[in-house]
Amino acid sequence: MSKRNEIARRAFLRGAGTVVIALPFLEEFTRGRARSDTFDPPERLVTLFFGLGLDPAWQSDFSGPLGPLAPFASKLAAFSVDHPTGPGGAHCETSAAVFVGERPTAVNVAGGPSIDQWVKRELDPGGATLASGLWWRRGACPAQALRVFGPDGSGRPPVKRPSEVFDQVFGSATPPTPTDPTDPDPPPPDPTDPALSRHRRIRRSILDTVIGQYEHLRGDRSPLGYQSKLKVEQHLSSIREIERQLAPADTVIDMGGGGEMPGGETPMTACAGFPDRPSDPVLEGGGRTWDYDEFTYGTGDGAPVLRWEDAQSVYRLHADLWAVALRCDLLRFGNLMHESAGGHMNLEGTYSAMGESTDFPGSSQHDSYFHGNDRPRARLYQHWAMTNLGYFLQQLDDDAYVEANGRTVLDNTTVVIGTEYGWNHDANDAFHAVVGNVDRFRSGFFTDRRFAAADLYNAVLRGHGIDAGIGARTGITSHGDAGAVLLR
Repeated sequence: MSKRNEIARRAFLRGAGTVVIALPFLEEFTRGRARSDTFDPPERLVTLFFGLGLDPAWQSDFSGPLGPLAPFASKLAAFSVDHPTGPGGAHCETSAAVFVGERPTAVNVAGGPSIDQWVKRELDPGGATLASGLWWRRGACPAQALRVFGPDGSGRPPVKRPSEVFDQVFGSATPPTPTDPTDPDPPPPDPTDPALSRHRRIRRSILDTVIGQYEHLRGDRSPLGYQSKLKVEQHLSSIREIERQLAPADTVIDMGGGGEMPGGETPMTACAGFPDRPSDPVLEGGGRTWDYDEFTYGTGDGAPVLRWEDAQSVYRLHADLWAVALRCDLLRFGNLMHESAGGHMNLEGTYSAMGESTDFPGSSQHDSYFHGNDRPRARLYQHWAMTNLGYFLQQLDDDAYVEANGRTVLDNTTVVIGTEYGWNHDANDAFHAVVGNVDRFRSGFFTDRRFAAADLYNAVLRGHGIDAGIGARTGITSHGDAGAVLLR
């Protein structure tokens, strides 16, 4: 690919300050070259984690909890792997081994980098990394919530708040406060100034900062064809939709400092406490509202009680942000977490799937479903987890956002799904799946041959041209060549 095309395909809309919004891949960026040669997919490796494990009896087909992954059967290869264990109690003993494959050297220290960071270090040192998701407990060991590890074994803490993910990926759209250029020592802005507060609220959208360039791309003098105009429209609409999920209703913003709100509310009451940055979805359950930063709860009665619908809405907002970031090439590596190891959210509400239904009672799925061997509820709990992982995969496989080689983002991305256990705290038979990157990996199968986690991770990295030798460093015994099964 020429330097000109490399720059063009990374084209940005630029707004106030340092705000940038990457465009999706468009045919016009590679005009004049054969379609098959227009785009070399970037090296992308994303891991998806779900906690508590999956009974081996449910790992071999899509009739049970894995049903939500069935739409991706032709792009998925499923494995059961054995994790090495290290110091620490249950869940801690494997937490720093998932997606690493080496034996942990300490409770919270991995024996090497996670597989996404292997690819980043060897092939794309400047590639952006993100760790995020909805998770809770950090009490037993921080590694329960760590899935991205650097070469020295140190973990990258995941971001829980969707608004923080939004800020990290897309930047802040709040413009600088105007000051008198002749004043050598201008006073700081008054955070209680209603005019400033309203200005920030109105300017909360990052799209507002680039509207001129956006209108040019849509207009008669645009260099884009009809299909590319439509793609840009869809792309920016998806960003706006995420902002709407993060921010209060436009009616609240538009009322400003005067007028009446629907239902007779006063504007001051309706707008009280509006933050300068977007709001996060409310998490409720157990008769109260939960703060995202309250992360030190234990198991059982010490864990937060959340409505499963609220937890799902937050995870899917993370997934939406990831999908846009990957489409924009603002992100290439990292982990999206569906609960930490041990699964320490206590869900409440009625959930139905697979012809079954249960009331999640607000008690610990960790204690009741797994320690208590409540397999019917465990099946539904893990079906719920797979529903949300499947939602993320669908965003990547959306053919409305095909890349310049005619493939979806999922087709050009390696996604590795994994968990810390098999059934009930057994470090063996931990479910894993390799999804996407269809030109590198065989797919469309389950294998009943059990590999060491290191064997599978080595095969994934070989698909990216990396001979990592995972396992040798900490004395892991190989169970065989997973590459002979996985690699094309």
